[in-house]
Amino acid sequence: MPSGWGDLGVLAASTQRTVGTVIGVLAIGGFLLYWIFNWFVGRAETGSEVELAPNRKPLPDDEEMEGRRLDQGLMAGLVCIVVIAIALPLYWLGEPGRHDGLIKVSDELAAERGHHLYEERCATCHGSVDGPGAPREHTLVDNNGLFLAQVDWKVPSLGAVLYRYSTEEVRYVMEYGRPNTPMPAWGIAGGGPFTTQQIEDIIVYLEHEQIDVPEVRQRAQDGIAATARQMAAEQLGADASTADVAAAAQQMLADAADDPVRLGELLFNNEADGGVYGCARCHTPGWSYDADEVAAQNPLVPAEIAAGGGFGPPLNSGATVRQFDTAQEHADFIWAGSQNGVEYGNFGQGDGGGQMPSFGACVADRDAGDLEYISRTDFCLSHGDEGMLTPAQIDAIVAYERQL
Repeated sequence: MPSGWGDLGVLAASTQRTVGTVIGVLAIGGFLLYWIFNWFVGRAETGSEVELAPNRKPLPDDEEMEGRRLDQGLMAGLVCIVVIAIALPLYWLGEPGRHDGLIKVSDELAAERGHHLYEERCATCHGSVDGPGAPREHTLVDNNGLFLAQVDWKVPSLGAVLYRYSTEEVRYVMEYGRPNTPMPAWGIAGGGPFTTQQIEDIIVYLEHEQIDVPEVRQRAQDGIAATARQMAAEQLGADASTADVAAAAQQMLADAADDPVRLGELLFNNEADGGVYGCARCHTPGWSYDADEVAAQNPLVPAEIAAGGGFGPPLNSGATVRQFDTAQEHADFIWAGSQNGVEYGNFGQGDGGGQMPSFGACVADRDAGDLEYISRTDFCLSHGDEGMLTPAQIDAIVAYERQL
């Protein structure tokens, strides 16, 4: 619906409400005047009951009944018809405004409830929705549940979660959590404390707090430089000076400007916002808690294996080349992400629950159904259908992954 129609609907709703109020006041005032008039008339009557009984009073003659009385009755009927003729169209004109107003109010109330729930339960790990994410203490255990190490887990920012995951996928993750991560199950179906309505309220709040596409892409771009500094520091070792690390990072960025594989490596390991713009978070085991640093102090903790598979499948040893015959098929999958029941590549079958996010297209509305909030079904349209990364950046990631 064009924005002009929405403004007209709101104006019509306001006008209809005003007219209805005036009519109501007139009706109440008329009733009061009628009651007062009859009360005074009743007080003025005197005489016996026989003389005053309504069925004993003489009726008006035909001249009076077919004259003044008839004109009054016809005029009253005409007034009622005019009121109905005006009130019904005004009520009809106000219906779109009332409908949109109800959606807006319901959406705002749900977001307010979701805000309180988020601050109480989610912000402890994720921080503010539009923030950069935050580290959170997490206990690593082995397959038998025995303690391995206490680590700082890179908890992701949720400022762009509805660009890369649909609302249904976000709902699934909240319902059942993420195995082997600090993300617990919050929904009743997954054994958590939240009702379906509470999860819905949090999703509505997240929708209200999503950052815009230009800021999303700027954060992803800034993360490339931060990742270059991190990789340079790891390569040079702890004894390297700040100047040496900065110089090495600048050289990496210069090489990446001319070499898609080098750029793809930086994008694959993007540190920004807890790794939400990169691939290593899911495809490199131990990346979320800097396993190399932990392993240096604790030999029981496995070191990182670049693209060796973690929450996502391994991408090394030519796995992507076997999965996707062409670089374009590979890029298309990264662009759109996985969808439940939709095959990809030569062997892939999309799983539900937000397994592989979309990096190139906004997908919040992808699974929108009849029970979705109407205002949410145009989230991607209102925020831009573009996703977190540009086509050139996705092509660079493909170039890097296909040579692993």
